[in-house]
This record gives sequence, structure tokens and C-alpha cells, in this order.
Amino acid sequence: MNTFKLITRRLVMVCFLTFLITFSVFAKSPNNAEIIKRVENLNTIIDIRVTDEVTEQVLSWVEKRRRDAETILGRTSLYFPMIEQALREKNLPDELKYIAVIESSLLPDAESHQGASGVWQFMKGTGELYGLKIDKHIDERKDLVKSTDKALDYLKLLHEAYGNWTLALAAYNCGTGTINKAIKKAGGETDYWKITEFLPKETQKYIPRFIAASYLMSYYYLHDLTPAEPSDDLKYIVSVKVFEKTEFKKLSKELEIDIDLIRFLNPMYRKDVIPGSEEGNYILTLPDVKMFAYIDKYNAASNIVSNPIAFVRRPEPAEVVTEVRKNVSVEYIKELHKTQLAVRDNLKDSSLLARLGEDMTLENQQLKLYKMRKKESLADVAEAHRIPLADLMTINKVNEEKGLAPGSIIYLSK
Repeated sequence: MNTFKLITRRLVMVCFLTFLITFSVFAKSPNNAEIIKRVENLNTIIDIRVTDEVTEQVLSWVEKRRRDAETILGRTSLYFPMIEQALREKNLPDELKYIAVIESSLLPDAESHQGASGVWQFMKGTGELYGLKIDKHIDERKDLVKSTDKALDYLKLLHEAYGNWTLALAAYNCGTGTINKAIKKAGGETDYWKITEFLPKETQKYIPRFIAASYLMSYYYLHDLTPAEPSDDLKYIVSVKVFEKTEFKKLSKELEIDIDLIRFLNPMYRKDVIPGSEEGNYILTLPDVKMFAYIDKYNAASNIVSNPIAFVRRPEPAEVVTEVRKNVSVEYIKELHKTQLAVRDNLKDSSLLARLGEDMTLENQQLKLYKMRKKESLADVAEAHRIPLADLMTINKVNEEKGLAPGSIIYLSK
């Protein structure tokens, strides 16, 4: 019996030492050391701590959930530009956009078991408090533009209440009442990391998840992660005002479009029906190629509205212009570009707009538009397309002192 106990103890000791050695090697591996260093170097509004939870959340993205990470990285191209613009307008930190990543994985139709909805995961009471319409037909928590506006107002209020973004984000997750109780239990301490033991488990993980999302967006390329390109049906979209009651099932049949795609692009309508409204209070969004057919059938060119999420398809003659001319009038093309291009980019010259319809006919295929990337200069474009920089500036009437904003759409030829 004594011999058995001795052997058992030695076996346990060997296993324990093996575990310690393995854990030590893993913790001190170059990969983890590099991750920790990058986390510490993040330029963030959050009070950074490299805890076990933070490291675990980062490794979850870059090792365990790589496919999910690439999908979400792809969605940022759809939704971040609009969110970033809203943050600039409200003078709020750009980094707050990562809240939408950890709340909903950037899915406008996301719903939680607790009843939260939309990209920003508003609870019903909070959404109504901030003026979002929520009834049996409409749920504006799933309207990306409206919910973003209200979520940022809420975050601004939370920051004013606590004086730092770490607590403000924690309060966004669990509510001000819970945060206030935790502060009281911690003897008045307002350091998130010192009150975390008094917070719900979900909120204990919330700031580490935010740090991990910041890490993912900043360093994904160092882990060989490639953003998954969203489909054209999600990128190239057009929106119109709707005055008559509109059923998704009918649209799906008439336009030969998958009803699930209509639902995804219009997630705020709860029963697959857009209510009628004399004032045109409600919006329908469809892929541009399907909207051409809708416009033609319902004579709705004048009802087009600007959609801050939409990409604008570059009119390549062989691929796009022919399709456009088959389905819709020149007047519609002028209106589409007026709302989708000019409002958002640098094409604001009225004479430029007046020529769009003429330029896009099949007889005049010399027009080429190009959307500049975020970090691309006009000089880069000129070099890539073998166009003299001076000519490019003249064609686009560029002011040398002001230059062009990132993402501007420009002419590459007269």
C-alpha cells in the first residue's frame, strides 16, 4: 500500500512539473511575447492591462476563430466608413467603432437572448429612451444609421458621467446602476481593473474583449488574416423612399431576389412588410442591379435617397454601363450619382452632375471613375494609371492647398 502511494505521488509530481514546464514555455514563447508587446503599444482610449483574459481573447481571434475574424474584418469595409463619419461629427474617439464589433460582430440584424438588437445591441427600454421607434412593425435598433447616432449619444453621456472611457464602456455593457454599486463596494474606487471583481462576469470580460478587437483591427495582417470581401449585393446598394405598403414576398417574386437578402438589407422591418406612409417615412434598400428593375416598374427615380453605407459601382463600359442602359433611363443615372456620389465625395460641381447622364451613354465610353483608397494620394493614382499628375489635378479641379479627402471618387479621364 505504501509502495502504491509512493508511486502515485511521484506520478502526480511528474505530471505537475511537466504541466508547469509546458505552461512556462507557452507563456514565454515569442508569439505570446510579441502579442503582449503589441497590446501594450496600442494607441487606445482604454486603460490597458495585459491580463490572462486579454491574452485569451486575442488568441481566440487570431488562432481559434480565424474564419470569423476574416468575415468581420470584411464587414468593416461596409459599415465602418459611416460609423467613422458619425464619430467625427460628434467629436468622439474613432476607436469607439470597435464596440459594434464586440456587441454584434457588425451584423445589423443581430439579436441577443436578453432582447438586445442591432449592431449596437440596444435593449428595448434604452432604445425607446433615446427615441428609436420600436413597435410590432418597426425596430429602429436595427437601422444602422439611426441606431449609430443614438448609441454615440449614449456613449457620450456615459463618458461625461464617469470621466473615462474604460468605465463608460463597462457601463454600456451592464448599466450605470451596476457600475455605481461596484464602485461603492470597492470603497469609491473608479479604476475599472480594481472594481472588476464586483462586476458581472460578462462585464469582467467586456474590456478585455474591446482590447482584443482593437488588437485584431490593428494587427490582423501580422497573423496572416485576410478580410473576406463582402458580396456585391451587400456593397452596391441603392435606397428609395416607399409610400405604399410593400411586402418582401412580393418584391422577391417580382424582382427575382432572395427574400433573405431583402431581409438582411432591410432588417428594421419586423414582419417582412414596409408600412405605407403618405410622407414616405420608410426606406427600401436593394442591390443596385435589382433596384434598376424596381425603379423601372414603379417609376420611382425621384424617390432615391442617399445611403451612407452604399459603395458606388465604377462604370466600366463592358460590364456595367450596358446593363444600366438596358434597365433604366439616363435621368435615373443622373439622380443615382447625384445622391450616391456627389453628396459623399468630391463631385459637387453642378456642371459635373449635369454631364453625368450624357457621359454614361454607350456612345461616350471615355469616362472613367476611380475611388481612392484610404491611404492613397493623388500622386499614387497618377503613377499607377500613367497619367501626369498635373493633368489629373486639372481634370478634377483639385485645389493644391486643400487636396482631396481619403476615399474620394475622381475622374481618370475627361
